[in-house]
Amino acid sequence: MKFSPLLLLLLAQAAGATGLDEMKTALSGLQGQGVLRGMYEVHQTSTDLDAKKGPETTVANAQVSDDGSALDIRWDRGLLKRAAEDAARAKPNSSLQMLIGQTSATRLASTVNYAPKLLDMLTHAQLRSEKADTYQGKPARLLELSVKPPMDENGKVSIKENSHIAQVWIGADGLPLAATVAHKVRASFMVFISYEESSKEDMVFSVANNRLVLVKREEQGMRKGAGSDSTYRNLYTFNVKTGV
Repeated sequence: MKFSPLLLLLLAQAAGATGLDEMKTALSGLQGQGVLRGMYEVHQTSTDLDAKKGPETTVANAQVSDDGSALDIRWDRGLLKRAAEDAARAKPNSSLQMLIGQTSATRLASTVNYAPKLLDMLTHAQLRSEKADTYQGKPARLLELSVKPPMDENGKVSIKENSHIAQVWIGADGLPLAATVAHKVRASFMVFISYEESSKEDMVFSVANNRLVLVKREEQGMRKGAGSDSTYRNLYTFNVKTGV
């Protein structure tokens, strides 16, 4: 016998389930029916602290369509031409070319349907606290989670620290409205090379066409070691097209 996600959520509440349990149940009900279209845009700003130059900002955007069975990504020809020209002129690692290459189909699939990725993350999460709160002036619950994702075993890399602390605001339906994730990692390579990175992500979600859409993600952080010290600040947005 199959039960609706709403009924499962009510049963979980009646059994004294936590907000984490309710969020998992609500996310599992998002199956991604219908067509979703929109514009994906990236603003990446990085500063090489070892170089005597200011921040470098790179911008790119693409049209994205997801019909539940296939993902279509359309880059502007002018943008691709400019990336190729930058690389040919003397910049084999041109920022624009790298940005386009990093914007993979997997990343965009998660943007337009974030529920599967979030559910996977939550399998490694522990609830630290839960309390009543507000988000954008409306009642919400604030969950604080400790996340320990599995790490690949590598004999040449020694992980000293790898922590994720997440705060997630959920609505009355159990679905996430927004989240903040603080991440810190310290590692050493081949004993004598050290690396450290700390970052913070702020995410805003929306539900469209039975999908959890990541409409905004802003990240900032620093990297130190392995021959380079740098800071970065990136903004990723997805504007859903309505009436299509």
